[in-house]
Amino acid sequence: MRPTIEYIQERFDRYNRLMFGGRLPRIPIKLSDAKSYLGQCVSRITSLPDGRKVHSDFELRISTRLDLPAETVDDTVIHEMIHYFIHYNGLPDTSAHGPIFRSIMNGINASHGRHITISHHSTPEQRAEADSRPKLHVIAVMKLRTLPAGRVGIKILPRTAERVLQFHRRTSSAPDVESIDLYLHDDPFFNRYPVSVSLRYHPVSASELAQHLASARRLAISGNALIYAR
Repeated sequence: MRPTIEYIQERFDRYNRLMFGGRLPRIPIKLSDAKSYLGQCVSRITSLPDGRKVHSDFELRISTRLDLPAETVDDTVIHEMIHYFIHYNGLPDTSAHGPIFRSIMNGINASHGRHITISHHSTPEQRAEADSRPKLHVIAVMKLRTLPAGRVGIKILPRTAERVLQFHRRTSSAPDVESIDLYLHDDPFFNRYPVSVSLRYHPVSASELAQHLASARRLAISGNALIYAR
């Protein structure tokens, strides 16, 4: 699901009553398209002369970039409400997810059957799934003796002939590499993988990969040039 402000507000009010004794005032809720986080509780921080920090002007931000299960959205809201509770009450935790945060989190998980964790930032895979924009990639598909049947290794290479040729020459001589095929394609499936020329690869299902390469352009090496294969 991609939550609305109305949904987040209803969840906030519900969990405020159930888990925080209704002691948290409502704060502004904003939806974002952020890739790097699922939720944030932001505030203005004022440093006092005695070294204490006072939080004010709280705001709850929820990313709607990913289509997530309702349970994950709710756990995200509760996670940020714990931050809000700690800062609103001026509790002296040692870090963002210090002993006080962990104690409240563990208590809520045990009492209410939640699955809140320390980190709920989106993973690279989730961000890639949310990013459906076509991007042109050079894809190296490697058959490796060390992988079980039905599995191959893939690499996303820089889109420069020199770097592709460099990778191909270096990797072809590796003892566990049987063959390397090169493709050019803009399927968003490949957005999830980092671009590099290191020898590290990502094992994938050969049958699944074949579906995403069905309309790809095959590349070939001719001398010191990278050309389209016939």
